[in-house]
Parts: sequence; structure tokens; C-alpha cells
Amino acid sequence: MYRTTFHYRLWACLAFVLLTASLTAAAHTAITPVPREDAWWQERHEAVNARVQDGNVDMLFIGDSITHGWEGAGQSIWEEYYADRNAVNMGFSGDRTQHVLWRLENGHLEGISPKLAMIMIGTNNFRDNSAEEIAAGVKAVVANLRDAVPDTRILLLAIFPRTDVDEEYQERLRKAGELFSAAAEDPMVTFLDIKHAFVDRHGALLAEETMPDKLHPNQQGYALWAHAVEPTVARLLGETEWTPLFNGRDLTGWHQIGGAEETWGVENGLLYTDGDGGGWLATCREFADFEMELEFNVPPAGNSGVFIRAPYGGNPAFEGLEVQILDDYAPEYAELEDWQYCGAVYALISPSERVAKPAGEWQDMYIRYEGSEIYVRLNGTTIVDDDIARYADKAPDHPGVLQTAGFIGLQNHGSRLDFRNIRIRELPLPEK
Repeated sequence: MYRTTFHYRLWACLAFVLLTASLTAAAHTAITPVPREDAWWQERHEAVNARVQDGNVDMLFIGDSITHGWEGAGQSIWEEYYADRNAVNMGFSGDRTQHVLWRLENGHLEGISPKLAMIMIGTNNFRDNSAEEIAAGVKAVVANLRDAVPDTRILLLAIFPRTDVDEEYQERLRKAGELFSAAAEDPMVTFLDIKHAFVDRHGALLAEETMPDKLHPNQQGYALWAHAVEPTVARLLGETEWTPLFNGRDLTGWHQIGGAEETWGVENGLLYTDGDGGGWLATCREFADFEMELEFNVPPAGNSGVFIRAPYGGNPAFEGLEVQILDDYAPEYAELEDWQYCGAVYALISPSERVAKPAGEWQDMYIRYEGSEIYVRLNGTTIVDDDIARYADKAPDHPGVLQTAGFIGLQNHGSRLDFRNIRIRELPLPEK
């Protein structure tokens, strides 16, 4: 009897240990809410809760030290973009997903219903958790918000690039982002990867310019962050104002792609390209459905274009689409095909009429691309109103007809071109 009881107790103890180990493995650290004991952390937690209790909260920033830094290196950018939007900074230096979960469950969301929450979390989990666990932690944060504040839209950002850790960990964080991007299957969640804001045209981190310690943004890094997300923030907040893509001062938010020479710059408030051998200028983030406006000035025999839904690789005129910019009246262009003239969707759709102004005059162009419907207005006249889906058979040679999202770009075609007043609105705009 004693031996049987002993064996039973031994088996029960072993079973308990195995069960505990199994549960611990399932409920890993990234999804297990836990506070931190640091005095400053507890004080900041109470301060955020007190701010929330004051009400008037329309926007949340949720994250770790990178988000916390909006109160440091990013302060002036915060004042420019978010001070008038009733935004609350819920970034805590050193936090991991489990700490954010605890904060959200302990006062951060009490009594509020923000319009928008921007989340960027997970980088500090890089060493203790796998990519799958990090992704689960981020998804748990999203799920917590969806349950607690169901009317709040969520802008979920991919983890920012960093090079202060081994490539193994960099890859782990990149993979985690791919996995938790699936959270955007919920229509209240928008996933956005703005990594291109922080890297050069070759994909290398712009450490000195944007992240001196290879992890935390400096003032320019925060400016790039705000610029990259602004069209989406405006849409999700229900604002209908246009967002500038070009600030009139520098190339913030743009990269030259390809080319042997740097041929893009800013001069007297104008964005220009000049000279042979240059690549095209691309936004640092992708867009899907949008409307955009710009003004351009093309010289005699000048040639350029606006790329839409283009990838960084290959010929953007065919890997994406190109809306042509051209001096229609130059003698050397007298024998072109109709689908090559100003305002045409290059190689696909001819303008219904030719309304370009003479070279040297400023002209305005409007492009709307929603789903597969494309619309181009040049100098106040609609010249393209078509459905790109009708050209799906051309995909083998023109794969851009199938692209659902991509970068917006401007073409260098060897001649001088000036641009100004480039702005965008993401679609669809929320109902007011």
C-alpha cells in the first residue's frame, strides 16, 4: 500500500511538473501580462492613467522607448503633428509586449474610446522570444485593444529596422512583422511597414542621419516616421485634408532608386530632376488606393512621368503603372503613339484628348486610383477614366496591371523637370 501510494504521488508530482511546463510553453512570456518594478516605470504608469482619466483622448501611441522618444528627440515633430490631435504617449522605455499588455489591462484604456491607436512594439522581445512568440505578443496587444475599445481604429506598424544586434535577431524581428501583419485581416486594423523611411536606396540603415545608435530615431528619424504615416493617420482619424508628399524644403520621405548619378534635389521650394543617368524618385512607403495632385513644369522636348503602385525593383513603368508627362508639342514627338502623350497611362490607355500646355508653363495633374479604377485629370479636363482590370491580359509584359499596392514615383528621363504642390489622400475616406 505504501509503495502504491508513493508511486501514485510520484506520478502525480511528475504529471504536475509536465503539465506546468506545457502550460508555461503555451503561455510564453510575450503574451503573459506582467508589470515592471522600476519606480520610474510605476510613476509613468500612474501618470498615463491620470492623463487618461482627464478624458479628451483621440489618439494613442503605444510602444517602448522608440515611442517614448516622442517626448525627447521627437518632441518638436510631435508638436507639429500631434499636439492638436489630443494624443497620449503610452511609450515606456524597455517595454516588451507583456508589459504593454499589463498596462492596457490596468488603467490605460479605462473610460476612453480613442479614434486611433498607433502600435509599434516587440523589438525588446528579440532575445527571449521566437519570431512566432513575438508575433503572438503583438497580436495579443491588438486583441486587447479590439476588446477594450472596439470603436478604435488601429494602425499597427512593423518593427523598425535596427542594426545594433546580430543579424539573427534582425531577421527574427523582420519575420515577426510578417507574421503579425495578419492582424490586419480585421478591417479595424491597418498594417504599415515604413522601414524604407530609415534606409538608403540600397537598403542600408541611415544610422547617422536617422538612428545614431542604430535603434532609436533622432529628430530627423521622427520627422520621417511622422511623414510616412501621416496620410494613413489622417484617413483613420476621419480627416479629409490633403497630406503633402513633398514638404518644399528637402527630400524627406523620398528615395532615388537606381541611376549612376544623383539627379534629384530641392531648389527654391521646387522638387527637380536634371541630367542623364539618374534613377527615379520614390516615396518611402507604399500606397494602395489614393488620389493625388501635383503641378509640373516640363521644358521643350521634356519627358517624365508619375509612377503608381510600383515596386522598387525593375522598370517602374511596367512593374507598376506610369502616367506620362511630356512636351506634347515637341517636333521629335510628332510620331508617337497616342498612349505616349501627356496624361496617358503609358503603353495602356490613351488620353481622350490632348490638353497639355506649351512647354515652360506650369500644369496641374490629378490621379485617382481605387481598386482597379483609374482616373486622370490634366489641367482641369478628365482625359482618362478606365478600369485597369480590362488590361489583365497584358500582365505577362506589364505586370503592373495586377499590382494592388506600391510606391509612388517621379521619373528622370534625362531632361530638367520641376514639380511642386505634390499631395495625397488615401482612400476610402471614412464617413463623417
